[in-house]
Amino acid sequence: MLLLAGRTNVQKLLSGDAAGKKIAKIIVGTNSTPVSESDTTITNPFSKAVGTVDYLSSGYVQFNITLDAGDPAMLIQEVGLLSDDNVLCYRKVIPPVNKVAGATYSVSFRIKVQ
Repeated sequence: MLLLAGRTNVQKLLSGDAAGKKIAKIIVGTNSTPVSESDTTITNPFSKAVGTVDYLSSGYVQFNITLDAGDPAMLIQEVGLLSDDNVLCYRKVIPPVNKVAGATYSVSFRIKVQ
């Protein structure tokens, strides 16, 4: 869901306004509460800079990171996208993923642009 806090930023990006900030990080957390458009934070957050971006068929854009073996162990239940100025623009609750110490995980966040 596009969140209220990120809506203006996304609108500015789409219109080419210089004030729009790119999506810069994927953030993961531990909260399984359903998404609300007024969400502004992730619980027990851990974020990483977007590693790659893929432009997929059918209008999808996909942001990708790798959680490395040394990154914190946690029960990931939510994923979000942060703008360059650390505004939470998108948030999604996912089925729990137990990120264990010493293991590497790939995380992707896909958005359909219609």
